[in-house]
Formats: sequence, structure tokens, C-alpha cells
Amino acid sequence: MRRPGRRLAAIWHGRRLPPGVVVFTIAQDPPMRLGLLVGIIGVIGTFAGPSLAGTVAGKLELPPPPDRGPEIAKGFLDRVENPLAEIKKVNIAPYFVVVLEGEARPDTAPAEVTWDLVGESFARPVVAVPVGAQVVIKNTTQISRTIGAAEDPKLFAGPLAPTGTKSFRATQPAIYTIGDPGAPHLKGKLVVVATTHVATLDDSGRFEMTEVPDGSYKLRVFYYDPGAERSGGKSDWLPFSSDVTVAAKGRTEVNAKLPALPAAPGKK
Repeated sequence: MRRPGRRLAAIWHGRRLPPGVVVFTIAQDPPMRLGLLVGIIGVIGTFAGPSLAGTVAGKLELPPPPDRGPEIAKGFLDRVENPLAEIKKVNIAPYFVVVLEGEARPDTAPAEVTWDLVGESFARPVVAVPVGAQVVIKNTTQISRTIGAAEDPKLFAGPLAPTGTKSFRATQPAIYTIGDPGAPHLKGKLVVVATTHVATLDDSGRFEMTEVPDGSYKLRVFYYDPGAERSGGKSDWLPFSSDVTVAAKGRTEVNAKLPALPAAPGKK
């Protein structure tokens, strides 16, 4: 006959469990309720799943590309309209990065961010990097480069050898212009932000961020404008933001039209 004095007791077994997970055992005479014990643990595991984070995705309607800047030297013929095909417009999508700013903080440290140098340019002209991340610039070419940041000459030291890497840890929000003084055309923008929720745009303007904890955020967009910088202007955050509310395990869609790009200095 089974004694009525069964009890549930929390056990630890000397190992660390994920936050919110409690394991129970059943004190009884014969070990004939193992299935019930497994069922209890399974239910607890369901409620304390690995992630309650949500997803933020959407599409940003991109503004028209900027006009060409003033010509410094001319060594080519004027363009002639092709009666059979339109001239392909400049793709400006790679020059945008999207971030979610908010009070929520991740439980884990930002991962390493690798930025490849391919051919005569970076794989992407602009990248957003969370504070605390290790930034690694990898030279995938067979040409040695002297990579440096215009805003902080001490950020990198020494040449970047073929197939070699240079790295630093992003410790605070900042905007760096990375380039090679010996190759004026080789430049990229590194945007360090106080959030791990960053994304790039595809050619249609779509983006997606996963593992976003529930809460309230503000979506902002940075635009890298090489043409404006050549004319004495600068790249900056667009005068645009969107309030975003993320629910646990939910999906939030953000669809918006970006404002017109600022005119280059000297243009109306």
C-alpha cells in the first residue's frame, strides 16, 4: 500500500540551470512514476523556453539616388540615352544600415564582426557594429594595404598584409571612415552603436532582425554618402525614426518611406 506522504522537492544536483527553470522530483516508495516525473520536467521546459525574443522586419522605400557630383576631371564622352534600354540607376541600398535603439539589453556579449576587403573595395560600403564587439577587417586580396581610420589614426597600426587581418574592440558609439591613404577610392564607413539589433537592406529595401527582446524601440537609419563627403559634406543619420513595439515571440513589420537624401554641398 502506498504511503500518502508523497512530496515535491526542488533539486539542484550541483549543476547550474537556466534562469527560471526549476526541476522537481517525487519522493515515493517504488520508482514507478518516472513517466510522471519526465512529464513535469517537460512542462516546465516548455514554459521556460530558450528564447522569448521576437522578430522585427519590414521594407523601407528608398529615396531617389543622389545626382552625380561636380566633375573634377573629364576623360570620357557624355552619356547618350539608349533607345532600347534605360541607363541602370545607381543602387544605394548597400549604403544604408538600420538599427533598433531601446532600453532592452542582451544577455550575451556581441559577437565578432568581420568586414571583408575584396578587390578594390569593402564587401559592404557601410556596416553597423554593436558596442563591445570585436571588429575584424580581413584582406581577401593579394595586395598589401595601409588601413586606417580618419577619425582615430591609432585605431589600427601597421600594414594589412595580403589575406591578413586587423582588429579592434568597439568600446563606445562612434562613426569611423576606414580607408587607405594610398588608394583614395578605397573607403568604407564603420558605425558603432549602443545596440546589438542592426541590419542591412537588400536591393528592394527589405531588412530583418531576429532575437529582439520584447519592449519598445526606436528604428533609425544611417546613410553613407560618399558623394557628399567628396564635396565637403558628411554622412549621418537620416531625419527619420519609427517607434517599434516588440512582443514576446512575435513578429513586427515596419514599412515606411525614407525622406529625400540631403543635397550635396553646393547643390540646391
